[in-house]
Amino acid sequence: MGVPISDRKLPLVSAIVPAYNAARFITPTLESILSQTYQNIEVIVVDDGSKDETPEIVRQFAAKDSRVTLIQQANAGVASARNCAIQNAKGEFVATIDADDIWYPQKIEKQIQC
Repeated sequence: MGVPISDRKLPLVSAIVPAYNAARFITPTLESILSQTYQNIEVIVVDDGSKDETPEIVRQFAAKDSRVTLIQQANAGVASARNCAIQNAKGEFVATIDADDIWYPQKIEKQIQC
């Protein structure tokens, strides 16, 4: 049997979010990531050339929470945005989420326990 999670150093999880014109959805997505019961998370949002307020919204989150990072690139598609986020991730684990999805509060905690 493994060492209980409470007795180990908690690994960093990189939550990566490719985003393109996601202003309507990005706030609840980021809130669902940042409100995880597992808190050792970095959030990397790659804005893929949005024409809406997506980058400004992410900047507001980043100003309030140092775990959030915004990377901007010219529009190259979701795969390119995901790859960019992965290349910049510092976490031991990577968790992907689309800019219009939300996570249940214990998602990352339950995955780390496994």
